[in-house]
Amino acid sequence: MRDILEELPHALLSDPTRESEDPGVPRELHDDDLVRPAAEEDLPVDAHRSKRSPLARHVEVVIDPFDPRQPTQLGLTLAVEGQRVRSGEFTIGFVHQGVERRAVGLGVDDVELASLLAPVAPGLITQLAMARAVERLASFTPDALTSLWRALAIDLVGVAEHSRALLLTMRRSPRLMPALAQTTSAADVALEGIDGGHRLGHPFGLRTAVPDDEMSTLRRRLDDIERALRGVDDARMLAALAHLKGAGVLDIEHAREIGIDGPALLAAGGVPTLAVDLGHDLANLHQGGAHVGCTVARVEVHLQLLRAAVQRLPRHLARIATHDGANHEICSRPTSLSGTHDAFIYGPGGTTACIIDVQAGLVNRLRIRPPELPLLLGVSRALRGVRLDDVSEVVASFGLHASALDR
Repeated sequence: MRDILEELPHALLSDPTRESEDPGVPRELHDDDLVRPAAEEDLPVDAHRSKRSPLARHVEVVIDPFDPRQPTQLGLTLAVEGQRVRSGEFTIGFVHQGVERRAVGLGVDDVELASLLAPVAPGLITQLAMARAVERLASFTPDALTSLWRALAIDLVGVAEHSRALLLTMRRSPRLMPALAQTTSAADVALEGIDGGHRLGHPFGLRTAVPDDEMSTLRRRLDDIERALRGVDDARMLAALAHLKGAGVLDIEHAREIGIDGPALLAAGGVPTLAVDLGHDLANLHQGGAHVGCTVARVEVHLQLLRAAVQRLPRHLARIATHDGANHEICSRPTSLSGTHDAFIYGPGGTTACIIDVQAGLVNRLRIRPPELPLLLGVSRALRGVRLDDVSEVVASFGLHASALDR
């Protein structure tokens, strides 16, 4: 048939331009059943593209990584059929930092190493993963006060990250955003106050003691967080996202197959099973419902985790205030420390893994595996079938960080 068409194109196919009384602007037709097989050879391979749909609907939408509609600095190429996404592919590397390579040669207890890890959002989780890996290498157990401060800090990071993910997901509802923005800002300010000079992400204990006046300031800032959270209306938020029920689904089978945990797994009805060194409280939730694994389910999980973390903050502070004894004496640089070890920290987005090789107290090799790494594949899968207008909300509900991917 193709050979006949090439030899006698007008013998089997009529010329609509010549036969029309008012041909208008001449155009080449691409949607005829006879020319479809040859034309489809030039299209990108997409297993989810319907073979019966018009060729004119098969287009690629390239979203700039710094597009203001994107919740994070990731490039996104979508194969779209009509108004539905058939496949999506992310491109990373736009904020590449080279953290793992630049860490080589730095002391494991050097503030420069902590400063280098800070931009890998959320920075404190990455710092704590490195610190615990060094402590496990040295067979060292932090003192009780250090553990209490770390638990408080991890919950503060959780408040900031969950409220930030909700804030980005609710960008179509500006009236609901101020309370979430205030909660995010209050948590960031509280964490900045107690983590001055990267105090908390230091191996073997706090880098410096927390001043008494900062303790009183922290109490006021925790009150600010609770006050801001009271303005967050869960019912109105879920009502505003009602059109996303059943959209952006990532089921539990695919989540476990890819290696995803965190809110995405909880929203699919699963629970994390990996043993972690820090952050056990953040995983203490099991979410189920009629819309398991969809965008609305992830928003519900973010809300529950956010409120649970805020409730734990005063209890952490009360234990710290009643704890007797000063901070553990900071160890001098462990120049004789050598070997390789790892650590797992459960943060607001899932499990962050760190493996570090140390030679004479200096970093010889550092590898960080953030939860965003497997999550990126899950987001691509969840975008299939989503309306083009809803892509931003679906991506935002996963809480991705470009800086964690471009480490």
